[in-house]
Amino acid sequence: MKLNHNRIAVIFNPMGGSASSGMIDKLAAACTAHGIELVKVTTTADFGSAKKLAGEAVQTGMYDAVIACGGDGTACQVAEGLMGSGIPLAVYPAGTGNLFARAFYASPVPTRFVDMIVHGQPQPLDMVRLTCTDTSGKEHQQLFLVATGFGKISDAISFASARMKRIFGKFAYVARVAVACVRPSPVRYTVTPLAADGSHSLHHKPMSYTASAVFAFNAVPPSMLAMSRGCNASDGLLDVVAITADGFGSLLQIFTRLATGRPDLSTHYRRVRAASLRIDTSVPVTPNIDGDPGVATQSLLLTVLPQAVQIIVS
Repeated sequence: MKLNHNRIAVIFNPMGGSASSGMIDKLAAACTAHGIELVKVTTTADFGSAKKLAGEAVQTGMYDAVIACGGDGTACQVAEGLMGSGIPLAVYPAGTGNLFARAFYASPVPTRFVDMIVHGQPQPLDMVRLTCTDTSGKEHQQLFLVATGFGKISDAISFASARMKRIFGKFAYVARVAVACVRPSPVRYTVTPLAADGSHSLHHKPMSYTASAVFAFNAVPPSMLAMSRGCNASDGLLDVVAITADGFGSLLQIFTRLATGRPDLSTHYRRVRAASLRIDTSVPVTPNIDGDPGVATQSLLLTVLPQAVQIIVS
């Protein structure tokens, strides 16, 4: 990558995860070895702090790239702040789930990570806008990079407490998902594919499923690759997967198919791809947006924002 300023900003939470253990200093040392200044920018407790700081970094015109050091929430906020600027993003994982980093990076070490930035080429990356109306009628919008999920199994991930995640790490998710599979409480979903401009597509009709879980993928982490093979975060399309199993036995069957890499052979697997789509539900559901809960809703719109941000990946 061509460096015009020999200066990179790193946006991180000084109180969270790996970012507080000297990792930032190691990244700074690796940058110094390449003659690059790493400017440390710390987030605050204010909502949207990382997005605001990324936007301020763009306005200065002083940076060749911005590193988001944190979890999926930090990565998405920084990406949102960089949208349309042409300044590339790199993500150093320092959260619990790190879905985005696991989808695009090998296990990073500071020296190799900085080498990747210096010698890599930015690539376009889609983002997805989720628009929904909560149970009181108020409209909400949120962007995401990786995926959103619905249903009790998905809730088990997004509602894991910060304390549980801090103590048990990813095993906090595993235990909660296992419990949710015993009583998955299926919901009726109507999925309506739309054209890129949000109008009704003449080529696709609404599809209705009673499902234990529905996932909408922009990118797929390696551990979930079998869920939606061929998913591409730069093709302008969203991959929506419905798991129509309604009990522990049928969930075990679909999970067995997933383990062998052939969920398409299961009668409990449905998949559709679209640039935009609407999802309506029989009861309120809470979207799991890149690992964090959104607001309860019965109707939402998902729209791909093609090539919204530039990213440097391994």
